[in-house]
Amino acid sequence: MRPKFKLVVFDLDGTLVDCESSWVFVHRHFGLDNDASLELYLRGEIDDEEFMRSDIALWKGRKPDITIKDVENILLGIGIYPGARKLFSLLKGAGIRTAIVSGGLMPLARRVAFELEIDHVLANGLAVDKGGRLLGYGLLEVELNRKGLPMERLMKRLGIDRDKVAAVGNSSIDAPMLELAGLGIAFNPIDEEVTEIADVLVEGSDLMALAPYLIPETHARPKGGRRRNRRGR
Repeated sequence: MRPKFKLVVFDLDGTLVDCESSWVFVHRHFGLDNDASLELYLRGEIDDEEFMRSDIALWKGRKPDITIKDVENILLGIGIYPGARKLFSLLKGAGIRTAIVSGGLMPLARRVAFELEIDHVLANGLAVDKGGRLLGYGLLEVELNRKGLPMERLMKRLGIDRDKVAAVGNSSIDAPMLELAGLGIAFNPIDEEVTEIADVLVEGSDLMALAPYLIPETHARPKGGRRRNRRGR
């Protein structure tokens, strides 16, 4: 039996991993916060690239010679949610492609993609010199408030129509991805906006609870998952 979906796109922070923000996780490691720059970003006074530069500057203020390896080691403290390995094994076995689209850090996205055998990874990188030291700026791939754009480019590149795509996210910044997909799932949501836009609401942090929606051909609907009617569709 052919699977209903050909591609499933996942957010990373708070969706695949137990971490609200990989950037914030590094800040907290150094006893820092980015509240000031976040406020500027939310007011539209700085863009994504400047937001990343300000975050990286905070780290370099604590450790001027910080390397990409240092960041990777810090991010090892972030765990993957339960059920992830089994879910991605099932998706792979069903011939369904998978992707991460995240405004989070590429070092974490790359590790998670390797561990779960995810096919495509779109996240924000860190520029480094030949010795691996951070240069002070990021490599922008995913704008925080425009996550639908890289997802749409990926769909076009793969030649997959929206009705064959599912998207999974946990917050309002994931709403553009859920709107773009044929099926939008709010997983372990942290705000009302993502739950309002989603077709399906799945509470809790066990990723296997997604299987009946992503691979309905082989899995019964779980307890705790609610089907919703998407408004405006």
